Amino acid sequence: MAKKIAVVAPVYPEVGTFKGDKDLKKVYKKMTDAQLEEWLSLEGLTHKECIENQAINRMRMCMEILYLHFPKAPSKAKKASGWKVYSLEELMVMATEADAEYEFSDHEAILRMRVIMALKAKGVTA
Repeated sequence: MAKKIAVVAPVYPEVGTFKGDKDLKKVYKKMTDAQLEEWLSLEGLTHKECIENQAINRMRMCMEILYLHFPKAPSKAKKASGWKVYSLEELMVMATEADAEYEFSDHEAILRMRVIMALKAKGVTA
C-alpha cells in the first residue's frame, strides 16, 4: 500500500520574522521557482527577468525577497569632483601650462578624463 503525501501550501513569512539573512535563506532555498514568484507577487515586488537562464531568475527573485526583509544600508554620498568646475578647454590650458602630456581622443569624455589624469600625474590639484 502506497503512502499518501500531503501537499502543504507554503507559508510566506512577514517582514521582521527573521533575525538574520541566513534564516531567511534557509526558507527560500527550499522553495520552488513558482513559490518564489507567488511570494514576490504577494509582496508586490518585481524583478528583471532573464530569459536565457532560469538560475539567474531565481537568484534575482531571492535577492528581491532578501532586500524586502533586510534593506540595503544607504551608501555614503560620494564627494563631488573638484574638476567639474572646469570646462574641457580650461583643463587643456592647465595641462599645457603644467607640461602634462596626454593622448588625444575624438570622444570628449575620454579626452577630458585623459587630461585630468595627466594633470593629476603632474601634481596639479583641482
